Amino acid sequence: MTTFNSTFLAFLNEAQFTKELLAIGVTQLRKANYATKGIYYQSFTCLSTGIERMEKLCLILDYYILNDGILPHENYIRSHGHKTLILFQKCQEIAKQQQIKFRFSCKLNDDIHQSIIEVLNNFSESSGRYSNINILFAKNTEENDCICQWYNNVDCKIYNQRISLKKKAGIESRATVIGTVMDHFASVCYATEDNAELNNVMEASRRTGIWEAVAPYRQLYMLQIIRYLTELLIELGYKAMKGHSEDIPHFGEIFGLFYNDDTYFRGRKTWDKL
Repeated sequence: MTTFNSTFLAFLNEAQFTKELLAIGVTQLRKANYATKGIYYQSFTCLSTGIERMEKLCLILDYYILNDGILPHENYIRSHGHKTLILFQKCQEIAKQQQIKFRFSCKLNDDIHQSIIEVLNNFSESSGRYSNINILFAKNTEENDCICQWYNNVDCKIYNQRISLKKKAGIESRATVIGTVMDHFASVCYATEDNAELNNVMEASRRTGIWEAVAPYRQLYMLQIIRYLTELLIELGYKAMKGHSEDIPHFGEIFGLFYNDDTYFRGRKTWDKL
């Protein structure tokens, strides 16, 4: 009869919880737009928490490997705070020091990947998570509006860099036609991601077209970041198992959903259901 020790169960439970957070966050990320801005907060909450917890699992395993099966004191992890960006840089350092060989591309230094990590980093801090509440206290939070940051620094970059001219022309043409036909019969009233007032049908159609075009790419870029941490966690787990297999679960079995190529990532929309 197999008996799991407390260390094994702690790693297992933490990994399973983290995987579920990320699956929900990636799924919601594809759905969020100007008309459903609350979904951005759902996604950012799950993703920022999930990425941070995954990064800290990597830090714990690295310490465990370097100290022959000894776990770090909680102050070691607390000292790194909640800054997703700094933790991600630390994970990249660990990958080099541990000479991790990646199956998938680990080049995440382009401006879109970096912008995603920066938005999640800003959101993980209280000024980002509570930007709307802070407005009620008359605090200037424009620079901490993570939805606005995402739209300007992620979606707009994706739209400019990844969407074809033909696709863009189709979005503009459709918006013009819908606006011409519907403006006399319909009205809209929204606040856009960058907090502009959206009160005409043509601009609403245009924004919808942009969202539909960039949503698969924003999900893909996010999954590439998660895949990098997944590979790192799996390889660190294998190293940690040497001599201490009773303490370490097979992280590949838990995070296997994210251990796939870009073709699979592009073909799947929903990640929180098997």
